Amino acid sequence: MIPSDHEELSVLAGEYVLGVLDPPQMREIEAALGENAVLRDAVAFWEQKLHPLSALAGHAEPSPGAWDAIAARIAGTSGQHAATGARRNAAPWRWAMAGFATAAAAFLLYVALTPAVPPLVAVLHAPEQQAASWIATTSGGGLHLSAVANEMPPPGHTFELWAIAAHAKRPERLGVIPSNGTLRIAALPRGLGEGATLAISIEPPGGSPTGQPTGPVVFVGALRAI
Repeated sequence: MIPSDHEELSVLAGEYVLGVLDPPQMREIEAALGENAVLRDAVAFWEQKLHPLSALAGHAEPSPGAWDAIAARIAGTSGQHAATGARRNAAPWRWAMAGFATAAAAFLLYVALTPAVPPLVAVLHAPEQQAASWIATTSGGGLHLSAVANEMPPPGHTFELWAIAAHAKRPERLGVIPSNGTLRIAALPRGLGEGATLAISIEPPGGSPTGQPTGPVVFVGALRAI
């Protein structure tokens, strides 16, 4: 059922554009687009704002033997077991995309309320990898960081977020990331804007005792204007 509440409809439209809905929900929205002008406008809005994010992900080629391995696994697996495995393997991806949709919704709300201020977004990933693990968006001088993958620090440690301005020599502490993978910062340090690097390091409980990263940096990303 298509919600009548504007905020709920907007979130549903965003999930439709991201492709994270179940097939029956996708078909319901597609059937309603012809008659529901509000839904059409919401879908168009999300398409316009979210599609530029695809440019932040680099192109990656599968390994030479990937397709052969997939075909061999399919051929050697019963239909029932394959379906069960597919559902199990799809679950983390569904949750990752749901997290991405939540972060994107917060980003779009900021765009709608303050269109004169250029928003910034950073996609953080592990060094030498392309898969996004975190997304950060600026909002009214602050920042919202959200996990889009099930990343956990080693036992007895925590993740901490740092920022390095374009011409700075030392990183600035932004905060320890809570266990739910969401960090909100009310005000960013002065001079931190487009071109700044965000980094996540592994630290002891409570964060770095020195005010600088003491553990390895495991995720990085640059703030860019959309």
